[in-house]
Amino acid sequence: MADHRRILILTLSVFALIFLILFIADTLSEEKNITADKGASGIQVKRFFAGTPQEVTVYFLRGREEGPTLLIFGGIHGDEKGGYLAADRYTNLNVRKGSLVVVPRLNLSAIRKERREGIDGDMNRLFHLPDDSRALQDSKVVNLAKSLIKDADYVLNVHQGDGFYSPRWVSHKRNPSKWGQCNVIDASSFDLPNGQRLELEGFAKAVAARANRKIEDSRYHFLVNNTNTAAGQSRHKEQRKSLTYYALSRHNKVALGLEATKNCSLPEAVAFLTAVINSAIEEAGLSVAQLPSESPYHIRAEWQMAKGE
Repeated sequence: MADHRRILILTLSVFALIFLILFIADTLSEEKNITADKGASGIQVKRFFAGTPQEVTVYFLRGREEGPTLLIFGGIHGDEKGGYLAADRYTNLNVRKGSLVVVPRLNLSAIRKERREGIDGDMNRLFHLPDDSRALQDSKVVNLAKSLIKDADYVLNVHQGDGFYSPRWVSHKRNPSKWGQCNVIDASSFDLPNGQRLELEGFAKAVAARANRKIEDSRYHFLVNNTNTAAGQSRHKEQRKSLTYYALSRHNKVALGLEATKNCSLPEAVAFLTAVINSAIEEAGLSVAQLPSESPYHIRAEWQMAKGE
């Protein structure tokens, strides 16, 4: 009987050791740069930092035909609900040409608190930290975002802002200091090391024009807000620490901040953001079998169906 017991204990110990090795290997693989996963078409879902307050789910949607990669971030600010609800709508599309990488809830801690800040403050002011920094708790999330940016051609950071951006003063709600209903760029153009130039303003204006054709009420049309981030006279020097400026200045990506206004209903905000994300996908040259509906009525219906109403 004692021998049987020893054999049973030894067998259980071996299984426990195998399980531990597999668990550690899986955990380490999640922390790696995701470039090794490129190649196959279809949808792949990866979770990083699973079970922690900083869990991040990334959706990789790859078409059969080669094309550009467009990266969508939502939820970097937890009090901008329209941003991550709009990004949610791009996680299960049938991409035919190119690739979509979607991170609907980059800053899960901030989203759960429904506040702009996460664990270490404003995550969109942490991208100036050295690559692979471990200085803050949020550094691992920022480093993951940076690794995704390296492999993208276009980067969208989806937000909601107060009021309505306007290049000139119209009212307290519509003026140059507001952020709603605009495509934010850090420069009109950017010179590349190879002598070529990224025309950010041209791309942002083309995206806005496409989106505005889908938005009937001209009061909600998108404008382009060039923050001239690197310029000495910039009114928005804080943007030098942002995700889009990192993408542009460090990796030469076409990067836009997409801002819907908070001065509308939530379904309307998600509809406006859907219109502008769809337009960016089209302008970038990706092909998708069916893009999400840009109707706030359809969005309400989707939410009701999800709740089982």
